[in-house]
Amino acid sequence: MFDATYKDRKGFDTSFLNPGKLDGSVFLPKLSTALAELAVPLVANKAQNVLDYHHYSVVMHRTRRFAIYSAANVDFKGRFDMSRPKDFWRVDPRIDAANQVTEAFYTHNQFDRGHLTRREDMEFGADQAEALASAVDACHWTNCTPQHARFNESAQLWQGLEKHILEQAVDKDKFRAQVITGPVFDPKDPVLAGFADTPYPLRFWKVVAAINASGRLFATAYVLDQRGVIEKCGVRGAPETPFTPYKTYQTTIAGVESLTGLSFTGGKESKPVSLSEFDPLTMALRSEVTRSGPSNAADRTPSFVELRSFSDVVIDA
Repeated sequence: MFDATYKDRKGFDTSFLNPGKLDGSVFLPKLSTALAELAVPLVANKAQNVLDYHHYSVVMHRTRRFAIYSAANVDFKGRFDMSRPKDFWRVDPRIDAANQVTEAFYTHNQFDRGHLTRREDMEFGADQAEALASAVDACHWTNCTPQHARFNESAQLWQGLEKHILEQAVDKDKFRAQVITGPVFDPKDPVLAGFADTPYPLRFWKVVAAINASGRLFATAYVLDQRGVIEKCGVRGAPETPFTPYKTYQTTIAGVESLTGLSFTGGKESKPVSLSEFDPLTMALRSEVTRSGPSNAADRTPSFVELRSFSDVVIDA
């Protein structure tokens, strides 16, 4: 039963990876001062901007009207095998409806209603009823962004990253991840005819955190680019040209921070540190700088490494 009061939503659990322990937490991203001014406040409490759902939380952007981020707890081991009914998308009454992009934007074009936090990833809980409620919650317009149909339907690498990382790096009894996802808001983002006030994002980012087999926190970051797909296939009418692959990159935590105005932290609640300290790609780049000297470009510029397969993902420093 859907609870329209939202009183039962606990949202993103920062200690999900290490319940009951003092370290291993992953915190909600911190917004820069400029970004915080653009976050949509709750109707009932203007001092708050976090929308809590079952197992995930969202903060919305006031002018772009899409989520700044969607932060989720994902338990791959505890997921139920559920049938997939047609998605029913909801406006969230806890923020102004004018701050939510809804059905009209996705009509008569090549855009899918793309979940930031995936519905499948929310299909877990203490029982099937809890898992269903969680999955249904993923279908809020606040968790939706326009993703080209060719991009959204073919993003096997992007959509499988979390599971690949967990399979390669964690204890199989702790098949859990914290997955924080969002769009890159670029001032040059294009608009659809008739929606001049709603530029749509061309790139998306993802930060995945987990506890490795040695019991230590680690976090990796990725960027996915749909510009090539849109340039070749267009967004109006049926595409007339062959599909051009989108590009997926692994980057540093600092790389995502530079694109978003967000800061990612984890560790102990009493003394949080940057997730960069738990990022294997950052560690690998630091080692490279140590070997080759401080003039190395990796010491100054966040790295973006194109991924062609899961084997390209850097999990160990």
